[in-house]
This record gives sequence, structure tokens and C-alpha cells, in this order.
Amino acid sequence: MGVPEINLTEKRRCLIAKIASVLCLVTIPFNFFMLTVAVYIEIAIQDKVSLIEGSRDALPAFMIILGLAGLIINILASRVCWVVHDTARRAVWKKFLIPVFVLSLVLFVCTFVASMLCFANIASLRKLFSKGIYVSMKKYATDMPKKSIIDKLQIQYKCCGSEGYTDWFKVKFVSKKYITDEYMTKEEQHTYTKFSDHVPFSCCNYKVHRPCIDTRVQGKHFKYDYSKDITVYTRGCSDALMSRYKKMLKSAGAIVVLLAFLELSIGLGTRLLQTSLANLVDDEDSKGFLLPFGGGQAQGKAEDDDKQKLLPDETDQPPSAPMTTLASLQNLPPVGSIDDLSVTESFDDVEELPPPDVEEEFPPPPSDIEDLPPPRQSVKYVNEMDNEESN
Repeated sequence: MGVPEINLTEKRRCLIAKIASVLCLVTIPFNFFMLTVAVYIEIAIQDKVSLIEGSRDALPAFMIILGLAGLIINILASRVCWVVHDTARRAVWKKFLIPVFVLSLVLFVCTFVASMLCFANIASLRKLFSKGIYVSMKKYATDMPKKSIIDKLQIQYKCCGSEGYTDWFKVKFVSKKYITDEYMTKEEQHTYTKFSDHVPFSCCNYKVHRPCIDTRVQGKHFKYDYSKDITVYTRGCSDALMSRYKKMLKSAGAIVVLLAFLELSIGLGTRLLQTSLANLVDDEDSKGFLLPFGGGQAQGKAEDDDKQKLLPDETDQPPSAPMTTLASLQNLPPVGSIDDLSVTESFDDVEELPPPDVEEEFPPPPSDIEDLPPPRQSVKYVNEMDNEESN
């Protein structure tokens, strides 16, 4: 047996099978939600995830595989648990309870790990995004795909730079081949070569009711004070991305944690059902357990002790009375080997036997054998000889 031992009747076994089947169906929407979130992260905002420099987040792929596996396994497990509650079809389907139990535990471990990764990524993504966006900003002037990603990011999330708009002051985001007479006037060329407080046009805040000042942002302009009247976004794109990812990862982590405990409940229920059916005899009550150790030996020992207490103790019986009457002595077997010892002799007068190592010296046999008395055959014979001598 095992621990903890739970006595299950047929009614309880059917109830556990039905509850496990329903829980398997309940997990289907949660698995579908996890699959949807993972696909959205992988496809819809994959260009934002690419801003993580030198790394690709493996969490979406892991959640996609886990969601598909959870959907398939729980649908099959629901079918198995529902059929097992029927006694007519139980004999064929109960052998599938062990695979359902093992797969439920595997899904519990994987989903719990996925939920922990969701919460762990909240702390790590903030630094990774900050570094990745700043590296992409350095490639803004030479790499057109990076330039497109940064511009779309700043327009869509209403942000500027990695930590703020001042990050662009450290980056030469305009290529030198465009600072020529063909593309700029002399005044613009002088501005871009002499001053560094410029930002790209995608940083302009469209809600401001005045022309956007994206060159010499902190310089002097007509009726303009950058501490009050700034026309570009001041929020960094790292914070803007994390506000979206933080909400998504928190909700996904909470759903996945709930899914993990549902899988654990299914595993425990199928384990109790499987062990109780394995110990079932003639549709009677049987005991189910979770761990296959710890309970059988102690219980067996207790049962042996109880049986031992019920048995009579031989030491408590009174000793048998000694046979002192002549009638009791007559029932003894005949004594044919004792020829030299009479009944009236005391055991104290008997000579001690020599030790086994010392050779005993026997007297020579008598010359007249006829004078010897006949051998004693029984106690009755000895008593008759004593009576004749007394008469």
C-alpha cells in the first residue's frame, strides 16, 4: 500500500472519475488562451522582440508547444476518465489511467515552469530592451531595416529614444552623405554639424498644437521653453514596451499558474482512481493512495500485533501437576535399560557419571549368572517383588 490511504466506495470512485473528466475539459480554454498569447507574441510583435540585442526569446515557442500538447492530452484524458466511471467498460479503459497520470504531472511541471518564466521575464526584459534599443539607434543612419523599426516603434508607442529623447543627443542618426548641398541648405548643414541636440521626426508629438521642434530641441526658439513647451515625446521606448509586455506577461503568468494547478488536480485524481481500481475486489470498497510506500509495512505490523494479542499466551497457563500417584506411574513406558537402579533408591545416592574424557572401568562379569535377579520390566513388576519379600 502507500500514503495517504483513502477508503473509496464505488460511488466515490465514479465521482472522482467524473470530476477529473470535467477538469480536463476546463483546461481546454486555458490552453487555448496560452496558445493564442504565444502566437501573438511570436507573430504580431516579433519586430519588437528583435530589439533584444543578441538574443531571441524562446518563451513564445515553448508556450506554443505546451499549449498544443495540453489541448491534445486533456481531450484524450477527459475521454478516458469519463469512460472509467462506467463499470461495464472500466476493465478495458482503466489501463490508460497510468499514462494520463504521468502526462498530467509532466504538463504540471512544464506549465509551472512557463509561468515562472513569464514572471522572470518581466524583470529581465527591461534591461534587455534598454540595451537592444540603444544598439539599434546607433545603426539608424546606416541600417534601413533598423531605421524602419525604430521609427515605427516611436510612432506606435509614442516614445522617443531608449530611456528618453536625450539618448538621441549621443547618436549621429543622420548619415554624412545627406549633409550636402543636394539635400540641405547651408544653415541646416551648419546646424547638424555644430549642434547635437536633434531627434528624428518620428519623435514628434502629434498632440502638440504647434510646429514640431526636432532640431536643437533644447535651444532657443520663438515662444519656446523645452522644459515646458517641448514638442517631442519624453517617455523612453523601453518603458513603453515594458508597460505592454508587463501586462501581457502578468496575465499570461496568472493563467498559466492556474492551469498548472488544474493539471496537478487531474493527476492526483487519476492516481487515486488508478490505485483504488488496482486494489478492487468484487466491486467492494478499496483503498487508493498517492505514494506507493510508507503505509503498508506499518499497517501490517499493527495487524500482526493485534493478532498476537488475541492469541493465548502459553506462559500464562498454570504448570501441569506432577504425576505422583501409582496409576500415573503405571502409564509410563516400560523401562528395559535400567537394571541396577531400584525404585526406592534416591537420586542423591546415584553415583555421578565420569566426565566424557575419562574412560570408565567396568567390573568383571559375575561367574554365577543364575543367581542374578531377572531384569525389571515395569514398575508393576517391581512392586509385586517387594510384596512377596515382605510376606
